[in-house]
Amino acid sequence: MKKIVLTMFALTLIFSCKTNQENKERQQPDGERPTSSQLISEMDANKDGKLSMDEVKGPIANDFENIDSDNDNFISLEELDKAEKNRENRPPRQEESNADLSNEIETSAKVVPVNTDYFITENIIGEIQEKTVELNGIETLCYIIKTHSQATEHQMGPWCPRHISDGMEKAGIWFKDDKVYDVSGHFIANLDEFYSDDKWLLYREDGTIKVTETEEACLAAAKPEVDDDYHNYCVECLPEYFKDQVTTFVIPATPTYLKSVQNFGRGGIGIAFNGVNYDPPAPTHAILAAHTIAPLDDHGGHVNPHGGYHYHAVTGSTKEIVQNDTHAAIIGYAIDGFGIYTLLDKNGNKPSDLDECGGHFDDIRGYHYHAGEPGGNQIIKCLHGLPGYTEIKE
Repeated sequence: MKKIVLTMFALTLIFSCKTNQENKERQQPDGERPTSSQLISEMDANKDGKLSMDEVKGPIANDFENIDSDNDNFISLEELDKAEKNRENRPPRQEESNADLSNEIETSAKVVPVNTDYFITENIIGEIQEKTVELNGIETLCYIIKTHSQATEHQMGPWCPRHISDGMEKAGIWFKDDKVYDVSGHFIANLDEFYSDDKWLLYREDGTIKVTETEEACLAAAKPEVDDDYHNYCVECLPEYFKDQVTTFVIPATPTYLKSVQNFGRGGIGIAFNGVNYDPPAPTHAILAAHTIAPLDDHGGHVNPHGGYHYHAVTGSTKEIVQNDTHAAIIGYAIDGFGIYTLLDKNGNKPSDLDECGGHFDDIRGYHYHAGEPGGNQIIKCLHGLPGYTEIKE
């Protein structure tokens, strides 16, 4: 099921040129936002009543896949209206909103406290602390966990091959339509066919692949508005560039189940037992729009400047806590404190009753999530608990 994740939709109101800003000021009284119809009118270059990827920029481009709910590669007026209605449902970062969720608590729901003994101690900075924090109007005892978000039980990388003759062992993985592909040199050489777009050309005449080889190049390419010099590049940022970053996770010690679904904000959506951040879906439309590709390694992770190494997929490479019954193993916690478990149980079966977030209840574990398929670009789809938050010190 297509995720409905809206990252700061209000930013779509910031137009990319002075003319658009002046138009907005003429059309809108102070403090009012343009309507969906006005947004489409401003951006619809060919006047067909809908927006293509080529017609949008900035946050709408970054969130194109989420707004385009019918997957037809266009944003209609109805989809834009729906996105606006859902905008307020995302879980806020604590510095952005104090929306009171106390009336959303489902007190009868079975919940299980976070077990901090599951974390790899060597990967945690200092001690895990306890602190009472106000989360959306609710005083909540939280665990404060600090890490460098660097994996230890597996190698980080590789990501980009260096030559079109390189095999899959020299590179990572990519995903499309819920399938996982090895980013071999052959894969890179045939991206024009893979995406049916002859503008793809990530390699030179001698067969070498254009890769971001420096931190400067990483910073220029690993962002929504890719610098022009790094279009048609394989984007690879190395963990050592950001090894001193500190990620602080504020997670409820005992999760609180909410009646309403909370969509993701801009921060991490959870933490693996090795201290690495679980991230929201990768913004593939923004990446592909610049004819770049930012592979994950075989462990489902890659690096960006504002989060260091993080996971977009679960591939079975990290610490798991096996359950006493046949249930799937637990691999980490979501930012709301509910456990995240592998997709398959000991018998290789998938759960059949997952809700819209990828979670369900059982008598032992209470409410919990199951990680999605590696090719789905989403570990979990939304949150059903009172969300904590992350902070990154760069």
